[in-house]
Amino acid sequence: MSTYYYVSVKGSLHSSDCCVFGLIPQEIQAISKRFPSPTVEVLNGISVKCPPIQVINLLGELGYRVVSSTGEAEIVWTLQREL
Repeated sequence: MSTYYYVSVKGSLHSSDCCVFGLIPQEIQAISKRFPSPTVEVLNGISVKCPPIQVINLLGELGYRVVSSTGEAEIVWTLQREL
């Protein structure tokens, strides 16, 4: 039986920043190295100064895949990876 780990990305396709929730410290470090603007801690996550699609693509490189999305002006993507 597989075990999965989930994270969420919240943002707008028209925005240059987003929030990511549920990351482990190594994933936060990977995002910080990839995007030069500093990440800022928010309640239960971090805020990143880059479009959400770029963060989703980086998380894809780390083994995540999008399993759902919801919203219109502001979207929340849920991503999973197998442990």
